[in-house]
Amino acid sequence: MTGMKAYYLSRAVISAGFGLLFGLSGSPWWTAVLVGAVAFAWFLAAPHIGRYSVHPEFGVTALRRDERAQGINDKAARNAFVISMLAAGGMIAYYAAFPAIAVPVAALRWILILGVVVYYVSDIWLRRAQA
Repeated sequence: MTGMKAYYLSRAVISAGFGLLFGLSGSPWWTAVLVGAVAFAWFLAAPHIGRYSVHPEFGVTALRRDERAQGINDKAARNAFVISMLAAGGMIAYYAAFPAIAVPVAALRWILILGVVVYYVSDIWLRRAQA
């Protein structure tokens, strides 16, 4: 079996596993199928989006990160961490001014979402800037 065929076959099994996990956890059948399909779509797109270097000779582990990609990943993670911590600090300072009001959990969820968005935007921005 050639390297990329082994990669795609292994990723199909992993995607089916994700779908099965969702199905066994009580999700509706269509959610399980959708999760499996989205996971497999990501695995199909991953070798072509430029995020990884492709080495078919390694078989199921055909995708690798080179030093450039790892550096971009590290910078994007740093940016997301800094923005998340600044947002959390601002929220703590805001709610410290009103001691009778507790910090809502929804605000913490939005800070987490902000961190994820900053990571991906920063990652895309850095990849385009260093292309």
